[in-house]
This record gives sequence, structure tokens and C-alpha cells, in this order.
Amino acid sequence: MNRIYLDHAATSPLHPEVKVAMQDAMDAYGNPSSLHRDGRKAKDLIDQARELVAHELQALFAEVLFTGSGTESANMALVGASLGNENPSRNQILVSSVEHHCVLNTRPILERLGYEVVEIPVDREGFVDPDLVDSMMSERVLLLSIMHANNELGTIQWANTYGSIADRYGAIYHCDMVQTFMKGVGHVSGAQLITISAHKINGPKGIGAIFVRGGTKLKPLIVGGTQERELRAGTENIVGIAGFGAAIAVRQANVLDLKEIRDAFEEKLIHIGAIRTVSSRDRLDSHCHLRFPGVDAETLLIRLDREGISASSGAACSSGSIEPSHVLAACGYAEQESKECVRFTFGLGNTLAEAHVASSKIAEVVSSFG
Repeated sequence: MNRIYLDHAATSPLHPEVKVAMQDAMDAYGNPSSLHRDGRKAKDLIDQARELVAHELQALFAEVLFTGSGTESANMALVGASLGNENPSRNQILVSSVEHHCVLNTRPILERLGYEVVEIPVDREGFVDPDLVDSMMSERVLLLSIMHANNELGTIQWANTYGSIADRYGAIYHCDMVQTFMKGVGHVSGAQLITISAHKINGPKGIGAIFVRGGTKLKPLIVGGTQERELRAGTENIVGIAGFGAAIAVRQANVLDLKEIRDAFEEKLIHIGAIRTVSSRDRLDSHCHLRFPGVDAETLLIRLDREGISASSGAACSSGSIEPSHVLAACGYAEQESKECVRFTFGLGNTLAEAHVASSKIAEVVSSFG
């Protein structure tokens, strides 16, 4: 049975060219901090990848730092900025209520550091109203964190508008671009901090990056050596960084057009009664988030897995229990409604033929609930 992978927002398959680049990088065994030829060979691989990331973010070479993941990058952004703050009157941090857990779960740390963390409400489709953001801003705000697009719903936010608002109040704007980096949805120019990850663009897991605009004050979370401008100590992950760079190069050469595939898939399922959760806002072409009234999403996903289809729901397993999606709860969905939602996300390798096969199988499985 040929499996159909529709969970690219969770992680994307490693591209063959990226794998080759990573295998080649294994021969660069020198420490990139060393001055000899072996060290310089490893350092060159880092520099090449950093240049590629900087180009895509329209950043300076020195403004890009490599980390161990998108999660670490987000932690560095919020906690690092809080530790670097020298103005005691800037003691409030605003985050949207639909941020990834790597942002929201920094709250206990930030509160222990003396900050008040305030969540910004969203509408039914997960959109953050700029006027509401403006009304909640003040001279107390150190940092505003609103993602570029929601990982669950695919809702695209007005990132540059939020950046302009933060700038008016002298606050730092952090934008999580993990879901939008190299996805053709526009550049974020108004952020001082941007976080990205390789494994969402057919690169390796375990490598991320953070853009730190010049002049932005951060304190390191990992201390030791002087790597990454003394903001992220530890010998660099050469293989992962080379893979990140290769993934960017592959994306530059291969623009994905997923809208037609997603729309064809979605149309059939809406025809059988599925409800699209994001309808009026801009959303990622890769995302299809549907509610199947009367159908338990967890059971549906298990049955789809048996049929060779990989997808996901907003529910997360925690201590053996299923918890409703915090994103859907923030959007105002009742617990039962949120347990009827499934996310299908498309990427490299998906075809229109697959979309038709998958939607037919899903329709058949859904019809068996009753």
C-alpha cells in the first residue's frame, strides 16, 4: 500500500538532495572554531548556510544565528530578550493566544523573571486584530509575539502591521515564521526577532535559526564558548546546518504550487458535509483544516492511518489523556467541536492524483460513522 502523507505542517520528508549534502558534510570533521584547514572547511559550510538564510530573511549575515530547533529559537527570543532588558518599566509581554507552545509555555519562566504575560484574543478563525493589538500596547510592553501563520489553522497574520505597532511603542516584535519560511507568503520586515526551522522545508530535524536584528539586546540561554556571536554556545551542528542550507537551495530551485491540490482535496470533503474552519481569511495554500460534525477526530485518524493516510488533529496526548487544541479553544470552539477537527497539510511529493485518492478514502471512512 502506497501511503499518502498529509502532515507536512508537523514535519516534512527529508529531500534526497538534502540527504546527500548532509552525508558530504560528515566528512567535515574539523571543529569550526579551529584555525587549521579542517576547521576552516567546517566553518565554510556554516557560512554558506548562514548566507542562504540571511538572503531569504533579507538580513545581514551576522544577524542570523543557528540553534537546535525552532523551539529553542522561540525560547531564545522571549526569554533572551527578557533577560537582556535593562528598563525595569518594560515589564509586560504580549503574546497571541494561538501561538505555538514553544512561545506560550515560556510564561512560567517569564513570570519568575518578573514579567506580566498577557494573551491577545483572536477571532473564530484565529486572526489577531491589529486594532486590538494597538489598544493593548503601552510603554510597559517589552515584547510582542505574534506568529506569521498559525500552524494548525493556516491563518496568515498581518505580521508587518504588528511590527509597525510595536515600533510605535518602542517594543520588540518577535515573529514565529516556522510555518511560512520559504512558503511564498511574503517577507516580514518589521520584526526584530524571527524564528525558523529546517524540518518544515524538507530539511533535517534538530536545527533551527533565529534572526536577531542588529541592536536588539538578548542574553544567551546556553553559555560556554563564543559560538554564534556569543549568544548560543556549543560546537555547531555542522551536518544539520549544511542540511538547512541545502533545503533552502532546493526550495529556491523548486517552487511548490499546492493550492490546486489542496482545493481539489477539500472540495470533495466539503461536499460530504465537512466544514472548513478558515474561510474568509488568507491562509496557507498547504493547509486544510476541517471539522467533521459527529465524527471523533482521534478515531478517524486511527482509521485513516490504517488506510495509508497520515494526518493530524489539534489534540495532544498528555499524561495519557486527550486534550482539546488550545488554538481551537482560543477561537471559541466548544470542546466537542474541537474533537471533530482534523488538519491535512500538503507539501513536496503530494500530487493532484493523491488528493483525489485521499479525499475519496476519507469520504468513505467518514461515511461509516453514523
